[in-house]
Amino acid sequence: MSNKYRCYSVILVFVLSFSPSFAKPPSDLPGDEITEEQYFDFVVPRDSIEKKVPVSSPHSPTWLDLAAKTWDAPPISVQMAEDKENVRLGMGAFFVPYMSNPNLEPDVDIIDPTGKVIASGKAGRKYSFMPGTYHVMLGSGPHKQKIVRTVQVIENETTLVIPSWCGLSIEVVDKDNQPFRGEYEMARIDKFIPYGRGFGRNPDLGEGVKTWILKAGIYKIFGVGESYNTLTNFVTIRLLPGEFVRFVLVQKDETTMEIIGGGMLQMQPGSEIASNWKWGISVGGGINFNATYDHTADSTEKNETGLSLLFRSQLAFKKDKIDWENRLWISEEVRLTDWDFSGLRSSADKIQLRSIFTWHFLPWLGPYGRFEVNTELFPEYERAPEDIDEHYFIIFNEDYENPVFNSTDSSYKLEPPFSPLSLEPGIGANMTMPGTRYVEAKLLTGVGLKYNKVWDLSEIIFDTTQIDMNSLDQSDLDELNQINTNNISHTYIRKFYNEDAVEVGPEVTLYLLFNLGRVATIESEIKYFAPFDRLERPDLALRTTVSWRLIRMLTLDYEFQYSLKQPYEESLRENESHHRILIRFSYFRR
Repeated sequence: MSNKYRCYSVILVFVLSFSPSFAKPPSDLPGDEITEEQYFDFVVPRDSIEKKVPVSSPHSPTWLDLAAKTWDAPPISVQMAEDKENVRLGMGAFFVPYMSNPNLEPDVDIIDPTGKVIASGKAGRKYSFMPGTYHVMLGSGPHKQKIVRTVQVIENETTLVIPSWCGLSIEVVDKDNQPFRGEYEMARIDKFIPYGRGFGRNPDLGEGVKTWILKAGIYKIFGVGESYNTLTNFVTIRLLPGEFVRFVLVQKDETTMEIIGGGMLQMQPGSEIASNWKWGISVGGGINFNATYDHTADSTEKNETGLSLLFRSQLAFKKDKIDWENRLWISEEVRLTDWDFSGLRSSADKIQLRSIFTWHFLPWLGPYGRFEVNTELFPEYERAPEDIDEHYFIIFNEDYENPVFNSTDSSYKLEPPFSPLSLEPGIGANMTMPGTRYVEAKLLTGVGLKYNKVWDLSEIIFDTTQIDMNSLDQSDLDELNQINTNNISHTYIRKFYNEDAVEVGPEVTLYLLFNLGRVATIESEIKYFAPFDRLERPDLALRTTVSWRLIRMLTLDYEFQYSLKQPYEESLRENESHHRILIRFSYFRR
């Protein structure tokens, strides 16, 4: 090698030896280091839903965060974490959240691109499939009125179906705030979409309040049989995307089911006393002073004072598959005339305790037990007229015999405190049959016992023809004739002895709903009750409603009701049917 090339080699080695001292260090690897906790948060998204937004937070929650605060269900991240279903290798999944109770919400149907239903189930779980495009169908109402969402399944990923739909829970109560199985109809009025008939719940059978899953909009809740354009017997509500609304519908009674009020009220206990216990209390009352003067007379004056007290208390326990609900209701009202405390009388007196325990050990089966107590707090009196000096209370025994004449007392006690007393325990099962998008079925069956006890009970005799004068002693008959002849003020009273009555027997309620596509729905409810002392003579109640949607603004309803009651007392028997056809139309133009 020549000297020239040897010189070049030395220079090259020298440069390479010192070049690291002047080179720029390599940059870090792209991305951030992920810990195990961060990886879990990445796989299971964490909601920003908090009971209270931090004061230091410069931003408000998103629309979904705000809407999810109205749910009865836990946050979406908790729902996804509680779902133990694994996604198989090579497949993907999507998750459909729930807003209230998945067992009270409509089922979810999964449809492939060809329109075939490939899976059905409840909300609150993952649905695993091969990667591709699928459709999620859910919601209340006929098949064509349900909500459809398109979902892209990605391999090894779980896609959340964002709940842009709305949840609506309608609790039907009477004016005393007692829930019962009332009926109502509902339609979306901003686009006119009738959704058919809805029902309250029967707490004696451990029923829950059904949750409607609907599109956002304005809805009208109106009485059964009313026109869609009715201006009476209705209430309205606006549903916003992602929100769950608890609505209370107040109906006059179980016979007419006329709507007398409604609104967004919290009927469930909300204060936490432990991790799984909640309680609520409501106390109200009033004092009314009324005075009436007759200025045409010299001293005609009447003063009346009313005192009222309303006490409600709720205690609920919910954990996993166990629900235990307790309600105490006390309603008292007394009236005082002319400040005479001896004339104090009760105009409303009611004490009720209800306890219902349900164990949903299977999604479709939940046995329950219930216990109910009904009684009254104050005694009841019959008082003599104030402007009469002499008044007789004539008290007969249970057989209208052996009268006792009392002219010294100004009042007579008809009922003692806590009489009558009613105890009603019962057990049963709440079963939801496996359904499809066309058929829904629910079966409630149980055995109930009703025990009624009265003591020292008396009643006023208004029909004196029931008294057999020929069976009376001559002395009693003479005294009665003297009272009647001299027109002496008197009151006939019949006194009972201690009385106990027990009624027990099985009862079954079957509910069926058929969704016949877009044009028709059929709802049917069958109730069967057979006391043990007359199993061969059961009672039967049947109600069926067929609704055809002829055109967008016109529906035709046919309703059939049948009632069969077969007690041994002939006067109480019933065997009748009722038919009704309703043609309802509505036209909106804005």
